[in-house]
Amino acid sequence: MTSWQINRTFLLIFAGFFLVGGSHLSAQNLVTNGGFESGLTGWTNNTSGGAGASFSLETVQPYEGARAMKIAVTNPGAQLHNVQTQGPTFTLAVGTSTSITFRARASVPGVKVRFVMQDATYNNKEFTLSTSWQWFSWNHTTTEATPRLRMQYRSVGTVWLDDISLVVNAAAGTTTRISSDTTIRHQTMDGIGGSIAFNTPDYEALSATKKNEIENLLYVNCGIDIVRLRTGNSDALNNELAMRAQRNGAKSLLTCWSPPASLKSNNSIVSGTLRIVSGKYDYAGFADWWYARLSASNWMHDFISIQNEPSYDPGDKETCRFFANETVPATTSGSASYRLAMDAVYNKIKNEPKRPQFIAVDAETHSAFNSIAPTVSALSYVHHLGFHNYGTNDFAGVKSRYNGNRGWMTEWGADPDILDNWLVLATNIHETLVNANASAYLAWRMVHGNNTGQVWAMIGVENGQYQVQNSFYSVKHFAKHISSGDQRIEVTNSGTNANLRVSGYLNVAGNKINLIVLNTGGTDDVISLRFPGLPVGSVTAFRTRQFDIGGFPYNSLGAINIANNQTISKNSITSYVVNLTETINPYDPSLLRVDGFLKQGNQFSLAIPAQPGHNFTLWKSSSLADGSWQEVTNAVRAEIDGQLYLTDPNAGTTRAFYRVERDTGL
Repeated sequence: MTSWQINRTFLLIFAGFFLVGGSHLSAQNLVTNGGFESGLTGWTNNTSGGAGASFSLETVQPYEGARAMKIAVTNPGAQLHNVQTQGPTFTLAVGTSTSITFRARASVPGVKVRFVMQDATYNNKEFTLSTSWQWFSWNHTTTEATPRLRMQYRSVGTVWLDDISLVVNAAAGTTTRISSDTTIRHQTMDGIGGSIAFNTPDYEALSATKKNEIENLLYVNCGIDIVRLRTGNSDALNNELAMRAQRNGAKSLLTCWSPPASLKSNNSIVSGTLRIVSGKYDYAGFADWWYARLSASNWMHDFISIQNEPSYDPGDKETCRFFANETVPATTSGSASYRLAMDAVYNKIKNEPKRPQFIAVDAETHSAFNSIAPTVSALSYVHHLGFHNYGTNDFAGVKSRYNGNRGWMTEWGADPDILDNWLVLATNIHETLVNANASAYLAWRMVHGNNTGQVWAMIGVENGQYQVQNSFYSVKHFAKHISSGDQRIEVTNSGTNANLRVSGYLNVAGNKINLIVLNTGGTDDVISLRFPGLPVGSVTAFRTRQFDIGGFPYNSLGAINIANNQTISKNSITSYVVNLTETINPYDPSLLRVDGFLKQGNQFSLAIPAQPGHNFTLWKSSSLADGSWQEVTNAVRAEIDGQLYLTDPNAGTTRAFYRVERDTGL
């Protein structure tokens, strides 16, 4: 099958979602007839400049109550104001923070409506509607004392409006104001995890009961999403550890520190590069070895990294040296090419139905990452780039080299610092997620043997016993309520306390926000939580503090009232789980379209606009006949730069037709 043999693509849309009403805590709606229950009282509708439109009340399908406003536009005119609705005029101090929210739908997808706050200065925000009722918000800081709310209609089609609201957000006062803005989205998360790589005999010696307890601690109690394993472990151990992760919904990453000594230039797993065969580095032998490792696992691993810290070779560590460019001619003191090695592995495994995804680069420092990443970031099979936080951090430089891929921080640990101060790890996680836009953070030594008083670990294992250490709770605050598919949102901090750090995450369903607040200083701080324009329901909190971590390592504070100021204890982490009364990730059927497709080797991929909170399935038919469609159950999904890529890893060479469906869970 080639790309030109696809005659058409079916997009089957099964849309449906239910939104329940919500209210803004401690905020008064200044729009007196925003639901149109009093008809069009308080609203003035007009057309000008030859535009054509009719304005009426909708009584059959309003969003809520008995009425909505219906605007049928036949000609929007040449000017922005040619078809518009004028609403109330507000008297507000310049610089007042407001939230404007409303419900809207349209007769056809893509119809636009513009909300305006204007006296003389034209402040506006434009919204694109779908055919289903959706909730929209605009956080606006006033620039005039008496702005008037206006709605302007810029598309041919019918618009329905309901439940229009404007509320004034509470002033920050003398407390630090923490404001969440879900309209500004950052990276999509793949999850939080850690490594089980070295000193594993102590773990293997544990009883089955204790292994099960550790499994429950990691994947249920802590919420770990990804486990990073080492090829130097036995295949049996790696398979067991991957199985324990995957049966709890987590994923496994298999990483090489060094191939066998027989494949090395110095016949040792310590130092060196690939061996030389017929004057060239043995990329084929390296690929064969990787194929054997994956076959031994029955292709169960979700991700692989072909080489940990490829350009790091201090001379006394288990490693294999790969640089951005190979040494020519090949020498034992030179280096093989990371790009050529990865290409060799990919070409060896590319036709396997359960082929894992690549975590490329996996460099030891940010500077090493910045050197290697440009050589592999544009490869079609690369969607994730790994880096470590050792050495001098250059988060901006790392982020600038993603090239549309997702960034993963795959290893960091500082023994003396973390052993003495668990907040060092939490701070590193925060800085990586916020400043590098990393989609995953994998802590070093998630489970580690020979641990007594020597090194830090989340769970230390020795002499048939295990111990949960303080760093476990550093990770738990991030892992417990951040999962694959969640998005980091914009959170602003009005204070000047450099020890106070806050990040926020919207869950994939769009109905829950998790805020993580770190106070690494020696004094308490007071914050005011604000969620402008958001339909907040209940809020619960969890806290870990230095002075009572021994007795209350992850203390549930229960339900809290966000109308009250919150005290953030010194040397602490506090997580706020904010339940919303409705989803803010509604499904938009107008976005279900194919933006591109690619046939490469044995694979066929479709690209559609990503819609956070919604899953899509790939279906295949050889004839288009009824009953001939079959779901591609092993389809690979990757979301990159706003696009969702659905790949059939075993497309074959015969003609086929594909379609995409929204997965409603029914």
